[in-house]
Amino acid sequence: MKHTKASNATRKKTNAEDPKNDSLLADEHQTQADFHFAKYDETRSLEDLETAIKHGLLAVTTTPEHHPKRVDRRETLVLFYGKRFQRMRDVDDVKAIIKLTLSNMVGIPQGHPDLSGKYQRLATAYGFIYKKTGSLEDLEPAIKYGRLALVKAPRNYSILAGIQQGLAISYAERYKKLGHMEDLQGALKYSLLSVASTLEISSDWADSEGLGQGSTTFFSYNFRKSGGIEDLESDLEYVLSVLATTPDVNPALAERFQIVATSYIDRYKRTSMVEDLEGALKYSLLAEGATPDNHPHMASRHETLSTSYILKHGRTGEIKDLDAALNHGMAAVAATPEDSLDMSFRHQTLAVSHHEKYKMTMDMVDLEVALKYSLSAVAKSAEDHPDISGKYQTLAALYTTKYKIVGNHKDLEAALRYNLLAVDATPDSHPDMAKMQSNLARSYSEKYKKTGNVEDLHQASKLFKAALEQPTALPQDIWDIALHLTMQDEIFSTQDILNAHTTAFKTLPSLLWLGSPVINRHSILIRQDIVTFVSQAITFALQTSHTELAVEFFEQGLSITHKQELQLKNHHDNLHEYSSILSHRLHKVSSPLQGFSQTMSSAENNHTLAQKRVEVLAEIHQEPGFEDFLLPLKYPYLSSAAIHGPVIMLNANPHQTNVMIILSPSLPPVHLCLSGVLESTVRSYAEKLKKALNSFSIHSREIRHGRPHKIDNISSDESLRSVTSWLWKVIVEPIFAVLNQNGLHGARLWWCPSGPYTYLPLHAAAPIESAFIQSYIPSLQSLIQANMKATPLDDTLTAIGIVETSNNEGHWSRLPFVEKELDVVTLIFGKKAQQLKDSQATTEDVLKEIQSSSWLHIACHGHQNLENPLKSSLIVYDGKLELESILDSDLPNAKFVYLSACETAMGDSKLVNEAMHLAGGFLAAGFQGAIGTLWSMPDAYGPKVAEVVYKNILGEGDVPDVRKAAEGLHLAVQKLRRSGAPLHQWMPFIHLGI
Repeated sequence: MKHTKASNATRKKTNAEDPKNDSLLADEHQTQADFHFAKYDETRSLEDLETAIKHGLLAVTTTPEHHPKRVDRRETLVLFYGKRFQRMRDVDDVKAIIKLTLSNMVGIPQGHPDLSGKYQRLATAYGFIYKKTGSLEDLEPAIKYGRLALVKAPRNYSILAGIQQGLAISYAERYKKLGHMEDLQGALKYSLLSVASTLEISSDWADSEGLGQGSTTFFSYNFRKSGGIEDLESDLEYVLSVLATTPDVNPALAERFQIVATSYIDRYKRTSMVEDLEGALKYSLLAEGATPDNHPHMASRHETLSTSYILKHGRTGEIKDLDAALNHGMAAVAATPEDSLDMSFRHQTLAVSHHEKYKMTMDMVDLEVALKYSLSAVAKSAEDHPDISGKYQTLAALYTTKYKIVGNHKDLEAALRYNLLAVDATPDSHPDMAKMQSNLARSYSEKYKKTGNVEDLHQASKLFKAALEQPTALPQDIWDIALHLTMQDEIFSTQDILNAHTTAFKTLPSLLWLGSPVINRHSILIRQDIVTFVSQAITFALQTSHTELAVEFFEQGLSITHKQELQLKNHHDNLHEYSSILSHRLHKVSSPLQGFSQTMSSAENNHTLAQKRVEVLAEIHQEPGFEDFLLPLKYPYLSSAAIHGPVIMLNANPHQTNVMIILSPSLPPVHLCLSGVLESTVRSYAEKLKKALNSFSIHSREIRHGRPHKIDNISSDESLRSVTSWLWKVIVEPIFAVLNQNGLHGARLWWCPSGPYTYLPLHAAAPIESAFIQSYIPSLQSLIQANMKATPLDDTLTAIGIVETSNNEGHWSRLPFVEKELDVVTLIFGKKAQQLKDSQATTEDVLKEIQSSSWLHIACHGHQNLENPLKSSLIVYDGKLELESILDSDLPNAKFVYLSACETAMGDSKLVNEAMHLAGGFLAAGFQGAIGTLWSMPDAYGPKVAEVVYKNILGEGDVPDVRKAAEGLHLAVQKLRRSGAPLHQWMPFIHLGI
């Protein structure tokens, strides 16, 4: 027995010393390794993979050091470890890959073609380790080896794009860690160099996303650092161009979908454009759909979808969007390893979602869950991480909410503490700094209310002021801060509140971004409830005896989008005389932005143009004498609106109605407070008017269809009379009394209503013997511009009429009196008039006449579009001539238009201060004066009213005078009233403009 053991030992020793025998043993292990790996590919059994690794490792260790097969066997073992890492995500496998790769690189000549790929493998491996540890000690080698891979890469190397993209991600991660601008610039540089259509990785074990979600969020870093929309534009343009060249079967497609989604999310936060929100959801869903269910990055897909649905919920308020956000948030958590650095972001998203849910349910359980996730998000995040400030902010907001519900001072102290941490963690020039300072100011305000400590109030005031003056702040943040501060007038000084209002108004042009389509700007006007804010600003200015400032605030809240378009169209002769170069540059970026009918594709380019326009204006403001160029207008200029008669502004709020009267350009405005006339009362009479009109089968502002030819119910005239009687007694008569006290007993006056007053027929309240000739204007600037406009001496008139349309899709009734109306008008003007009737009056031909004519008379049906007021239209022979087409037109000759059609002066119920009706549109497009109707008018009255109006316009001579149109309508309506016409039949006619 001893002999046998000794013989075996001798044999083993002999085999060990025989290189040939070692080689055979190594070959045997390699064969077993390859067999089990092939079996693993079929069965996906982890046991087979473990066995393959065991034999592969033995194959390497039993192969002599300098044997030619040793290098190949290490490479095969790298593949095995890579496959196990994909399954188990164990960082020890990555460390083994690093060790094997470094061993294989020993002795490789510097110019060897495989060297670059091995450096790239090392870079990717260290990137994975960094993803697990979050340590700079692991990130630095990732950057080092990535740079070496790039240096050693041969020309036209197939994975060059992957190397560059990997470097971009590594630099982006280091920027996130340290916040150094040079790292951000490096990330941007290498990302832009990576323009190949596929993201190939040199090692089979590495997945297509390199450092994981780093590439998903990179494109927003530059924006988060600078806050500039130009960064968002270049980012989105870049990622869309890369996506466009990505084949449908490319393994990087899902990641690229997600990058695009993230870019849309960031831009939506800046622009509030619904198209950006739709883009975010579309590409988030595409990214999810292109990712296998068990893919390790499915968690980030759910995360992005959760964020998209939270934003959608913020816009729609619908519970289904919030539920979707919560479901995807929970799915993201479930798919994320507990020790992953990404878990902090997952919990942050869930905290935000549960906070939103609490706001809907008011269930304290939701608030406590939100707090739990928020505390976890902070605990799992590195203290020096650039995103930690946002997590502090969320936690502070939750404690603030809890304090307001429970009243426990410990919650207030916690809110204050985390808001302080948020400010400390935010770089001074960061666009979020204003928001962080504002939140901290709110905590100090709450503390002051509880303790009465004046020092807390001083801190709050100082922080609010600093926030409003932040040069890099986002417009939405400045607006929100100013809005909050204006509601704190019980604790802050008058000057603080006035400054907040002024700052908010200065922010409006940026909030209503010119690069966005007009319909998006209208959506922001409604969502931000700017009408209410304007009313509050006016009230505060008047209460503190700043009457001229109140007029300025009033004007800034009227016809905002019309004024924006007017600025774009204006040639600004004074600037041209000063500097033709600056004038040309401004015109170059302004001209393409003109137009109410922008599409989404044009809006993409217009974002960039709008940013360039901001930059040009900033240069102009540096020039002497142009410091206020295109900025909000001051009272000395606005008062010139009253050069031909008083202008009366009305604004209602929950406590009173404020009337501001400009008697003449040389006088300060007069303030008349109607203390008993509440906004709710004004709205109730507007509703009463609507019901009365409906009882006549007249289509009011809410239900619209054509010019009715038959009206039956006369008994409801009393309802209308109660409205006009109330208007006279509590509104118009007190105003006329002020005019009388100032020596004005007749002649012209202009109503400039706002809010619910835009619904009421103020002109109809005065008794028939009143000597005041009344007109309406959508804004003071519109009247000033109309007075200043120089037009050619053209006295020809085009009379357009449609008796019957070529199709009856809208069930438009026949208008038999239109032909007679056209004959009356042309008879008065004689040879200076031409007719365009029925089949001649197509949309194309009518638009051409509008664009070229000075005097226009249009008799047809009109229609107010409730969903989109820009689609309101004149019903011509072959279809609809829409408001947006008129607004987009250049009308250099325009003087006067008579819109003998129903619903041509009815505004939108949600955009009450925007004059979104046909008559207002003609005025905004360039006409100096217009006649329109508030609601449906009897067809038979068309010729009667037109005859009186045009005879007055021509007077005794043969040269028409646009300023006599208002008097003509005044006389025509008086004639109807004296003939016994029912109130509802003469009331709708109104005059606008000069």
